[in-house]
Amino acid sequence: MKEYYSAERNVQIVIALLKAYNIKKIVASPGTTNIPFVCSAQNDSYFEMYSCVDERSAAYMACGLSAESGEPVVLTCTGATASRNYFSGLTEAFYRRLPILALTSTRPLSYIGNHLAQVIDRTAVPNDIVKISVFAPLVKDSNDEWDCQLKVNRALIALKKDGGGLYILIWKQTVALIFLCKK
Repeated sequence: MKEYYSAERNVQIVIALLKAYNIKKIVASPGTTNIPFVCSAQNDSYFEMYSCVDERSAAYMACGLSAESGEPVVLTCTGATASRNYFSGLTEAFYRRLPILALTSTRPLSYIGNHLAQVIDRTAVPNDIVKISVFAPLVKDSNDEWDCQLKVNRALIALKKDGGGLYILIWKQTVALIFLCKK
């Protein structure tokens, strides 16, 4: 099987670091802004992909997979209100100390507060769901690449800190287009 990845460098960084940390299980809910990540992971035989159209159910599915396997699980959806549907399952993950990495997407941060569809302010996060929230920026130069790698590494390291059980939010600004390129 050929492997194809998004041309978005921040997505490539997340994929590479998930592999480096041996994180294989991904529960994906359909959306637009998470397409670059989901399509990249779907086209890579390393990952075990699970699909769940309802985000609330997806969060509980990730809890079950993590509890059963003892491994971190990635949970991904588009941004805006879809990500809020994770709260009940992620609250359970937090108190059960299940290592769940919620990878959600968003449109440009400058859209917040301008009454645009599918844009909500997620800069304040509940303290009994999120232990660390990082923003993996679009990569335009070597400084952005270093910054993105640093932040994603911080989030992935936190999955195992203090025995695990941390919900991590990697916040990725993206556009709704996907460009695939060969490995």
